[in-house]
Amino acid sequence: MSIQQERRPLDSEGLSTPGPKPIEWNKITKMPTVGILGGGQLAQMLYQSAISLGIEAHVFASVTDEAAPKYFRDITKASSESWTPPEIYHFAQKCDAVTFDHELVSPNIVRELEKRGCLMLPTASTLELSANKANQRQRLSQLGYALPPYQICNSVPETVSFGERYGWPIVIKPSTGGYDGRGVFIIENEAEATTLFNTLSSHLPFVVEPKLALEAEGSVLAVRSTTGECLTYPMVKTMQVDGMCREVTCPSDFSDEVTEEARKIAENLANELEVVGILAVEFFIVGGKLLVNELAPRPHNTGHTTIEANMTSQFENHLRAILGLPLGSTELRVPAAAMVNLISNSNSQNVIPYLPLALSVKKASLHLYSKTPRKNRKIGHVTATANSVAEALELARKTVDILSGLDISEG
Repeated sequence: MSIQQERRPLDSEGLSTPGPKPIEWNKITKMPTVGILGGGQLAQMLYQSAISLGIEAHVFASVTDEAAPKYFRDITKASSESWTPPEIYHFAQKCDAVTFDHELVSPNIVRELEKRGCLMLPTASTLELSANKANQRQRLSQLGYALPPYQICNSVPETVSFGERYGWPIVIKPSTGGYDGRGVFIIENEAEATTLFNTLSSHLPFVVEPKLALEAEGSVLAVRSTTGECLTYPMVKTMQVDGMCREVTCPSDFSDEVTEEARKIAENLANELEVVGILAVEFFIVGGKLLVNELAPRPHNTGHTTIEANMTSQFENHLRAILGLPLGSTELRVPAAAMVNLISNSNSQNVIPYLPLALSVKKASLHLYSKTPRKNRKIGHVTATANSVAEALELARKTVDILSGLDISEG
């Protein structure tokens, strides 16, 4: 019997109580096994933290996953890109808790596994909210959070009406399928809206927004344990290009009022939604005011600086949270840090010849994802630490340029 099965308590009527409960660490003799659905770079970095904690980690990888399967000792390969409920169930049965490399797993499948006694964290209800942008916006609106103006649209006429009301161009986000820079479309007119509806009709409804004049974008990570303990990381400033995060800096240069408000929002959302693990809350800043943009209940690109810059990385704290261990400090341990994503500039990019020179840049740390290069694909990131954000950003950018073959000066 797994630890997970041992620790499901019974209520007064002898029925299993719902929801994750903390492992009784004083009663177990074997380290728990964590399963990770998806074998991308987030799984790779979770595995590195699992090794440090002595936790066994298994990965369920898609046939096209390249990062984590190269390093995991215990791997289950999916039979196809379309994961079947039986194979996920057989994988989950071997684990004491299962978490996610991404949120593109059907919440219905996760809910069925929960009914069968598998501990899935985040839960199906959390995934259902995060994986569907329309549901997410409506739920956040119900909870009273400030959001960009939006409309849930199921037809071209509805979308055109919105565009005429707020002015073109508009932003359209299909409710499902968007991930890592995909799924955000800037639409200039009715003809483009019609083409998009015809192309992505399977992802209806669409979340439609005006194209806002953003002053800045930022993110706060909250981490919440099965025990209810909840901490937040310091707010970071982000820079997006074509819907994909390119740079992250911390500490942010936002006002104390903005950072404290963002921190409270992230903490409140983690508790209100009963999230377990990392919750990334992305913000727009418009007219000096915070607007909640999107949520992601998993380790997140905007939290990669935590590996070098914070007392406990987002990856270690995610594992601590799902296993009911005390959370580690989220405080910064350096004056400043910056992360720059390494985006492939071609289908044949080769960073290997530039690796020695890139490693000669002091205070810069490389993270390569072992992915086959494709133009505009994220294949790694660099984090630099320094006495100021400007210095850290300069070092991180320089190192990425070296790896991209754009800067071959001495480090």
